[in-house]
Amino acid sequence: MTTPLNLSEQDQEMLMKALQNKAPDVVQARMANALLLLADGLPVEDVAGLLYLEESVVAGWQKLFAKRNRRAA
Repeated sequence: MTTPLNLSEQDQEMLMKALQNKAPDVVQARMANALLLLADGLPVEDVAGLLYLEESVVAGWQKLFAKRNRRAA
């Protein structure tokens, strides 16, 4: 069993703020991470929880990716 990382409240706030970054490259990296986890078979709910995202965001990315792939085929 691993020991959880002990973060101060200030550290947690700083890290959560970093996750809210809306820069296109950051959003693209988070989307890629989510899509790869979905491709590995994790359900939307689990991916959202692991990545600190709303389920609707992950589901939206999944739909967007599927729609783009249908057009490319």
